[in-house]
Amino acid sequence: MLENITLYSTLYYERSIFKGSYRGMNFRIQKAGEEEHPVLEAVAWKGPLIYDKTEEEKFTRQFEFSDEGIQAASRWLSEQQALLFGDIQH
Repeated sequence: MLENITLYSTLYYERSIFKGSYRGMNFRIQKAGEEEHPVLEAVAWKGPLIYDKTEEEKFTRQFEFSDEGIQAASRWLSEQQALLFGDIQH
């Protein structure tokens, strides 16, 4: 799980994109998919540049649009940080 970062409930993602960084990894979480079947989309990449400016490879995964999906996205983002940085603390 992302330490010291609180991910919001699905209500937040109905209208907003959550952007942040965690130990050198940048990420964003947003609602995606069709309106009838929304998903939560998480994207991770090496910092320091923002999504639109980076040339780093971006890793994307979709999750169920639910509180459980938010927890799964948090775990996945933690795993991505470990893979990108070899578990080095930044």
